[in-house]
Amino acid sequence: MDRETQIRLNFLDEAQSYLCQIEGILLQIDDLSINFHSLDIALRSIHSLKGGAGMMRFSHLSKTAHRLEDFLKILRVRSDSISITNEVQTLLLKALDILKDIINSYQQETIIDDSFLENQINPIFEDLRYFLGDLQENDENNLFALNQGTGTELELFLEEVDRLLDDFSTQIINLSPKELQEDLIILMEELMVFSQMANIEVLTQLCQAIQQQTLVTLPDNISSFAQQALNTCRRSYTLVLEGSLDKISTTLEIDSFPTDIEQEFNPSNWNDIDLDLTKLQDELNNIDLDLTKLQDELNNIDEEFLAQELQFLETNQTINKLAITTPSPKTPVVTNEAMTMVRIPAKQLAKFNTLFGKLILERNVVNAQLEQLKNFAFLMGERMFKLEESQEQLKKWYDRASIESLINTVAETKTLTTISNASSVITQNQPDKFDILEMDRYTDLHLISQEQIETIVQLKEVSIDIQLGLLDINQDMGELNQTITALQKNITRSQMTPFADVVQQFPRMVRDLSIQFQKKVKLYIQGENTLIDRAVLDKLNSPLNHLLRNAFDHGIEPIDIRTVRGKSSEGKITISATNKANQTIITIEDDGGGISLKKIGDRLLTKGILPEEIKKMSENQILDYIFEPGFSTKEQVTELSGRGVGMDVVRTNLREIRGDIQVKTKEGIGTTFIINIPFSLSVLRIMLLERGGLVFAISINSIRELKSFSPEDITIINDRDQTVWNGQNIPVVKIEQSLPFNRLYKSNPLKGNPVIDKTTLMIVGESDTLGGMYLDRVWGEQEVTVYPIQCPIPLPKGFNSSIILGDGRVIPLVDPVEMIQECLQTSTENYYFPHQYINSQEQIKRILIVDDSINVRNYLALNVEKAGYQVEEAKDGREAVDKLCNGLLVKAVISDIEMPRLDGYGLLKELKSKKEFKNLPIIMLTSRSNEKHRKLAFNLGANGYFSKPYNEQELLHTLEVLIHK
Repeated sequence: MDRETQIRLNFLDEAQSYLCQIEGILLQIDDLSINFHSLDIALRSIHSLKGGAGMMRFSHLSKTAHRLEDFLKILRVRSDSISITNEVQTLLLKALDILKDIINSYQQETIIDDSFLENQINPIFEDLRYFLGDLQENDENNLFALNQGTGTELELFLEEVDRLLDDFSTQIINLSPKELQEDLIILMEELMVFSQMANIEVLTQLCQAIQQQTLVTLPDNISSFAQQALNTCRRSYTLVLEGSLDKISTTLEIDSFPTDIEQEFNPSNWNDIDLDLTKLQDELNNIDLDLTKLQDELNNIDEEFLAQELQFLETNQTINKLAITTPSPKTPVVTNEAMTMVRIPAKQLAKFNTLFGKLILERNVVNAQLEQLKNFAFLMGERMFKLEESQEQLKKWYDRASIESLINTVAETKTLTTISNASSVITQNQPDKFDILEMDRYTDLHLISQEQIETIVQLKEVSIDIQLGLLDINQDMGELNQTITALQKNITRSQMTPFADVVQQFPRMVRDLSIQFQKKVKLYIQGENTLIDRAVLDKLNSPLNHLLRNAFDHGIEPIDIRTVRGKSSEGKITISATNKANQTIITIEDDGGGISLKKIGDRLLTKGILPEEIKKMSENQILDYIFEPGFSTKEQVTELSGRGVGMDVVRTNLREIRGDIQVKTKEGIGTTFIINIPFSLSVLRIMLLERGGLVFAISINSIRELKSFSPEDITIINDRDQTVWNGQNIPVVKIEQSLPFNRLYKSNPLKGNPVIDKTTLMIVGESDTLGGMYLDRVWGEQEVTVYPIQCPIPLPKGFNSSIILGDGRVIPLVDPVEMIQECLQTSTENYYFPHQYINSQEQIKRILIVDDSINVRNYLALNVEKAGYQVEEAKDGREAVDKLCNGLLVKAVISDIEMPRLDGYGLLKELKSKKEFKNLPIIMLTSRSNEKHRKLAFNLGANGYFSKPYNEQELLHTLEVLIHK
């Protein structure tokens, strides 16, 4: 797309905004009140549209806008003598619709034929002429006088002339000589109109002079001439701003270049010219040069004026010099102002979002891997510290043994014969004349110890280098995260559009419905400048349209009922938008009759819901049924809103953009629908939570508070847990009671350490929907990309989307308010109470493996898991006892005997001495196969004894028998 085409398309977008502004003003016009200031704005907009369309060579658009402008002028000057009826208002709006159609045709590059003008445009303007008449010359004069009286003519001049000059400056280098000449003439006509309106006669004369000079300028010189004309107009505009009208020139002083008239002169005729130099000398002698008077005149020149003139001349000379000396580039030069608007297809924006979502996911993967490396480095540091401690103990032991001559004693034993022989070889090399106090003797054990010390030092150096490298990587990742965050903000901002673009068609729709159904309703819009993500526009338009139609049809009462209730005969619907944190809140409020809860209850009875159950429902639960498919309290089908079809679609469409809707109503007073949608759909900040082994995520904006759990804060009312928050009793639920799993599942905990590793209460919701939820762990916050869940099986309420963590794990993204409501609506007989939940946990076949060798634990765990068991591990008897005493539920224990801190026998003693573990099966798996070890194990309470290597099938069979015994 070339530069000129881009400019023309940008103008068409600008033209649409002009029409929207004019439409909003026309909708406010009636017989009772005409806001002349608003009408002046409409005139300014239609005039700008007409002039811009003419300059961009959109002839049909310019001509039609000109015709509409004439009727708007009539409205402005004849407001006292004409009646502005609904018919006139409708015709004006239809004319705007025609202009919109013309713009769409230009945007789609559709040819506009004459039949369209004849059949569509002319009848509308003929009807307007019937009601308003034709624009007369006297109307123009009156309009000019009105502008002078209101003082808006100079404001209009300053705004529009500046815009016209800016638009023209961007096109000079892109137009052909012929097009440039035509546009310069049009520009001068526009400037003359505004000059006459502002009563700046001197500028009108300047425009006329430039226009005349344009007509006789050769095509080869039109570019330089246009640039000089533009500079002169800009200077004159600046002088108007400063109030120095007397300094504006009425002629254009240009550099010398031939015109069409000069081109007709034939230089060969110069020989015919009689140059009488004698007469010329006589004329020069007759000139009286009074230098004294000239000096006096120079002294009287205003120095400030002279300084301004010199500054302007220097600037003008620089501009002219650049315009003349700079060659015309083959590629158009784009100014910074021209780069402010860029047209991007919607598909390209969607591609942006997809790629950015992948970037966020990959960023999270790298962050997770970096965190894992940091954990490994920390673990390696701990291991190195323990290794240094062990080496220090070994060194102390060796030194003590050397002093006590234990080494010589050990060397004489049979178990260290080889070491003794090697040591004697080394000793033989030492001079015999030195005793042991005069020279150290080094054995192989000392050399091995020394080598180990050096290796540990080297490992420590490597460990420090790794940690330093991780610090650098961590710093780089921090900078990368900041860059991605800044990129996210800019991408989000680039995809935002004002709320006015979403609702701009609704005032017209409500006005047309009011006329069609003879119901007076006024629509008020608040928060027009609130930014909305473009990605939600398509999904948001249909729900808002349906809610407005419902408010008009079902909400606003007929005039007679409103009169009886003491209300105004004109109904009121207000739609507003505001940004709150990372949420956009849209409300649709009407002052109608409200929603009858009794009618909803009666309708529920017809659907088979018992009266007792309806009585137990809260107001929100009853109102929530209006979003069920096919639900309606109306018996008759209406032409406007059908029969209840659509409210379920409203909620479905909103959920597709992660939105939600709530309704509040007061019968006889009105109804308010509240829509919550995310500020941006590309990235969401979430909190990772865990309860009952289920890891899930919720939007960070849904959380009101995380508070520590204390049993004293919980009270039980009607078999439900409740707590007090901000002086209000709110229910607290356990989600595992409403989300039972009928199959065994393997716990797959997240890596790392949770931010909060104890029972916590999470408070969510707003006002009537406030609720609490028990949490086992809080894993922290993340920025993630949200993915829809495509599943043929109906999902539990509250499960709407999913996210992907850095380790590839898919986590459900839930709506906590909806989940809590589902828990509260579940009848008590269907609840899974805590003891049932504990029993379900007990039914999990979990085995505890205890061994000091990690390789043995991993190998044994692999075999046991193949048999369908879940495995927990402990590195020695002490850790095993601690885990079991802290609540770990297992079906059996498989333990080694020889382990540090607490061996297998000690494990048996401690567990079998406790009442809760007396019946816990414990199998010993050891390399000790003699009867003495076996007998001791059974005496201490072991239920099985296997020697390594063991028979895998026999072990699993014994395990199965013991568990089901």
